[in-house]
Amino acid sequence: MKKLFLTLLLLPVFSQSQVSPNVSKRYPAHIVYKIDEVASKISLNEDKQIKIAQKFIKNDSIVNAALASGTPSNLLKNQYTIDRVFLKDILSVEEMEQFAYETDKDNRFLATLILTQPIKLQTDQIKKIRHINDSLSATPKKSPRETIQFYNRKLSKILNEKQYVDVIKFNYKDESFIDAKMDWERILRLKINTPGKEKEESQEIVNFHLAKNGYLDKKAERYEKKKQDFLSLKATLMEPPLLIRAKILSDQKHANNKYASIVKFEKELNLSQSQIDTLLAKYVAFERIILENKENDLNGNFTTPKPLPSEFENIAKIVTSEQMNKWLNLKNKNEAIKKANQSWAALESEGLTKNTDQQKLMPELANYHLKLLIALEKNKNWKTSETRFLVRDVEQKKPEILVQLDAISRSKAKSENAKNALAW
Repeated sequence: MKKLFLTLLLLPVFSQSQVSPNVSKRYPAHIVYKIDEVASKISLNEDKQIKIAQKFIKNDSIVNAALASGTPSNLLKNQYTIDRVFLKDILSVEEMEQFAYETDKDNRFLATLILTQPIKLQTDQIKKIRHINDSLSATPKKSPRETIQFYNRKLSKILNEKQYVDVIKFNYKDESFIDAKMDWERILRLKINTPGKEKEESQEIVNFHLAKNGYLDKKAERYEKKKQDFLSLKATLMEPPLLIRAKILSDQKHANNKYASIVKFEKELNLSQSQIDTLLAKYVAFERIILENKENDLNGNFTTPKPLPSEFENIAKIVTSEQMNKWLNLKNKNEAIKKANQSWAALESEGLTKNTDQQKLMPELANYHLKLLIALEKNKNWKTSETRFLVRDVEQKKPEILVQLDAISRSKAKSENAKNALAW
């Protein structure tokens, strides 16, 4: 399985380091573990690892002396806590911010500061963000929702639009990578990736999830459920065509329109890549009109809804008549079988199936219902004299046993109407 490419120009590469062999040999195991705790979050050169070790050696002496004088051990635990106070004389300001972010990834001020170079923060922006972040410890604790909304309000005033969007995206990088990896693996299983273009296509999937999650920013809980659900639906328009295709082919959640229906049978219909690309483009354009009309309605903008283009007419321009007819057969096949079973049950209830071979009759019933479903669908979408004749022609060739069933049904309905008339 080809590797999912997750390289993003937006995201800085945070390197981690291992404890230096010299440090591991010179210092006790409990100190080495503490150094590794810091090194797992930020890159530490050997010099800084030694400084951390020496500080712990010093603290060990303090703790041992305090214990000897009778100080309770629970009062000395903070001597082994790695925090800002412990690290301030060892790490640079930038390293401290990166370490603090790795400890609290929901802090969007810290997320912004570690993105200084990628999003090109100016000196005055850095100064303002650091000042607000430093003041957090003196402010009353808020709920996660209130805290994130506070981050957003402050950052939206300090950053330009692009910087702000990049920061919000960055806060969803972990979720976005996981979602993108699952989608890419599905695409590879379906074998619909373009050989030689895996890097570009997988990157497009990653970028979609970053854009979607940043756009929705669900952690901020800005909207009530109805609006949030609509925005989630609107975000699907950001999906790359390749992802839409994968969802259709694997029965994942996607829009239920005729373009999706025909793409679902792409192998059976032997659709060309050009046909698939055109169908997916029409799919997006169709759904965009639906969502635009829905958005106007939600916003109380009661303008005349935009008319939806005929899916049938567009599809007929994209595929051959042979492909069109085969698609109609495939898409209506299960419904025809269902109707055939319903017809058989109705025939049984009227005693019309005696001395009837079910295995022989069922295909005849299913074939009739299939032809009728296709004729009705064509007439509904095209409404021409030819399609009206097609419906009439199928109905005139209805199996005789169903004609008998219709006669019984009409007779019963007539009797019921007569009874109702007498009752009045």
